[in-house]
Amino acid sequence: MTEDAKHARFGGEREERRIERNRVLTMKYGKQQMVLIRKRMQIENWIEEEVTKLFAGKDDNGIELELDELLGLDTASIRRKFVYDELQKHFCPASMDKITIFLDDLIKQMATL
Repeated sequence: MTEDAKHARFGGEREERRIERNRVLTMKYGKQQMVLIRKRMQIENWIEEEVTKLFAGKDDNGIELELDELLGLDTASIRRKFVYDELQKHFCPASMDKITIFLDDLIKQMATL
């Protein structure tokens, strides 16, 4: 029996993405840059968790929101529309109220960067 077969894996793909992001932290950065990196990672993880909740716990919902891509959009309203369109394109089952709360919180989170 292989080592992997001995351990249960839950949320494998999401966990692999987190491990990959954490790998970046093994490099040396200045204190201020490390604070920013940790903040970005925290927001990326929050986005993944909230999107999973919007899709009723489905990890394989097909949606990937990249923080860099969102930050590259000019205004908060453009970011909001982009994320909303992505959720609709992937048939998000959440209520409009939950989606609106997520979008409001996302814009607030991004404003901290």
